[in-house]
Amino acid sequence: MYQLTQLAADRPRQWLADAEAQRPAERLLALARATRRAERAERRMRRAARQAQRLRAQLQTQTASDE
Repeated sequence: MYQLTQLAADRPRQWLADAEAQRPAERLLALARATRRAERAERRMRRAARQAQRLRAQLQTQTASDE
């Protein structure tokens, strides 16, 4: 899980770094795209974490009721 979280955090940073290395006009557009990508990646990570938490809770509930 840590590796996926680290990868998800590193990719937007790389996008931002790539965007900053371009010419000014292109850089602004690329920076805006990279920022949107980073925000979407963060939302997906939070959504996945919530889903994992819900599934863990369901599993615990099922395990407790089976015992």
